Amino acid sequence: MSFFDLIGYDRHGAVTEVATTLNKGRLNTYGVTLAALGFNAPAWVAASSMSVLYSMVGHAAPLSLVVAYFFPMLILAFCLVRLVREAPSAAGVFTYVERFLHPGMGTVLGWTYTVMAATVAPMTAVIGAEYVQALFPSLAGDTQARIIGTVMMLTFFAVSFRGIELTARVAGIFLVFEILVVSGLGLCGILDPQVHNLSFTDLYSVKAAGGWGSLGAGLLFGLWMLANFDSAINYIEEAKVPVRTVQRSLLLVLSLAFVIYSLAAIGWQYAVPVDKLSKIVEDGNGGPIAAVANVYLPHSLAWIALFVVITSCCAGMQISINSGARTMYRMSAEGHLPGIFGKTNQYKAPFISVASVVAFGIILVWLKPLAKIIFYYDTVTITLVLSYAAMLAAAIRLFWMKHSAGVAAMLTILPAFSILVILYVGYSAGMSPGDPGDLYDAWYIGVAVVAIGTMLAFMKRKPSAAVDQPVIPTATAPGDAR
Repeated sequence: MSFFDLIGYDRHGAVTEVATTLNKGRLNTYGVTLAALGFNAPAWVAASSMSVLYSMVGHAAPLSLVVAYFFPMLILAFCLVRLVREAPSAAGVFTYVERFLHPGMGTVLGWTYTVMAATVAPMTAVIGAEYVQALFPSLAGDTQARIIGTVMMLTFFAVSFRGIELTARVAGIFLVFEILVVSGLGLCGILDPQVHNLSFTDLYSVKAAGGWGSLGAGLLFGLWMLANFDSAINYIEEAKVPVRTVQRSLLLVLSLAFVIYSLAAIGWQYAVPVDKLSKIVEDGNGGPIAAVANVYLPHSLAWIALFVVITSCCAGMQISINSGARTMYRMSAEGHLPGIFGKTNQYKAPFISVASVVAFGIILVWLKPLAKIIFYYDTVTITLVLSYAAMLAAAIRLFWMKHSAGVAAMLTILPAFSILVILYVGYSAGMSPGDPGDLYDAWYIGVAVVAIGTMLAFMKRKPSAAVDQPVIPTATAPGDAR
């Protein structure tokens, strides 16, 4: 048995599809990859996170990304490759936990993932509004920021309403621009360094990071930067060769994010001294992107550092809306949410679910503006932690169901350690409360989300029309158009 057989990679396109009323066969590997990478929002994550990573591990920021990529994120990716093969579904964590652990737990974790995606949308809206105001100072003001965020949400509701092809196309346009800026500035630093006393070996030195303790802190932050590659799963019911397309995209999205951030982590400190980068506070000014852009770009192009974060927020918002909506769609289709969330429009988009995510996001834009940003970070962190740990647990259960005890034990070791690492991320988030008097501690949010999901688990409903027909095995596909 080969490694590819062990992880369940679909090499021949012989798949089993779930019955769906979504727009089947519309996205190839390229489309799914762009859509999922848009959820990662590289420019905004780099602007908000890279300086913090430099402050934690100094020159060794690239090392933190390498460790985070190989463990636990690549382990999670291989587990998802196997889960996708066994249970192709747009709901991801909901389906895996429901099928391999417990149906009630599936409802709780499906709800948890939906909350995560639905929270990313307003978070990117309030950050995008901040950058719009920085680009156009005449729009300054709290009320104006809320209006801008609302307009952004409504705009991408309209895009999402028109179906998955337009959504992927728009996300791709935004994504190409931000990748060019983030990676391009990194390449500028590598090819035309302005800092000449930096040894390349320091970039991958534990000693330069300040020891294993500091590297551990950087590792946990690296996980945040590489997260959300799993959103490729949400488009499996609209992919041309569902399983193989998504399996490829999972590995591509994670690896592309790793390369993009590594180029930035390396090149930026060759452009600007790392001690200066580590002190930059992102406050709507482009953060370290602006600092590096000022070195290589003329003053007339200074706006690029702001504009690229706006486009990044737009891509992240758009894909988060669609990811949350597709999880709600599949949960509704299988009777875990009211049937109305499974309805699709003439463009075969789950428009009620999309509208619900957007409405939730607009409410948060007005109730939780930029000054309450810690609320968004805590909510996204704890819900991602719960979702990732649950998917790893489902994969472990699947290994024991499908393999002999010896093989299953071997396959379990790394996912089990990955669960511990990811749970530690959640523990660390819970140790970082927000403003005095505010209950923005991730632990409180996690308990609230799980409690609501538990109530939903006891409210069994009739499946919607989307799964009134049986699961259909399909013939071997001729290939995945690229």
